[in-house]
Amino acid sequence: MNCPACGSENIPGVSVCDNCGTDLTFFEEPKPVTESKIEKAIMKDKLSEICGEKTIAIKVPPSMHIREVITIMIKNQKCSVVIMEDDQIKGIFTERSLLKRVCGDSPINVDRPVAEAMLWDPEILASSNSVADALHMMEAGGYTYAIIEGDPLRVLNIKNILEYIIELEL
Repeated sequence: MNCPACGSENIPGVSVCDNCGTDLTFFEEPKPVTESKIEKAIMKDKLSEICGEKTIAIKVPPSMHIREVITIMIKNQKCSVVIMEDDQIKGIFTERSLLKRVCGDSPINVDRPVAEAMLWDPEILASSNSVADALHMMEAGGYTYAIIEGDPLRVLNIKNILEYIIELEL
């Protein structure tokens, strides 16, 4: 949503403008009208409706070694883990983190803490956000994952969204 005060683009669902601090709870961006079944579902369906068992997040502490995190990801067939400390989300470590930060131009030793290779302070969506909100956040931030707050904590990836869209067509 664009802030009516400064024009800055904000992720849908935020209550305060990231740029100027304007309260956005009184403003609502108009939703496009469409006849497409898929577009309607993407705009209407909540993340809680598409997050299944396979989206439950694996949580690890920031002090865990990257090697151990990779082993956990392989064992659990997960593409990401959420980094937690004192019940607070500190970051996320994904396959992309592994490729870019651990194996990239300035490689990080896999016996170092995952905190050195994770993405800090990731965007977090509510389970009440729409699928469109998740897609917008992913596209705007260049992410392939979205952390969904709640109990249990979930991580939705682009593959989960594509599977959801395919199911809509069946």
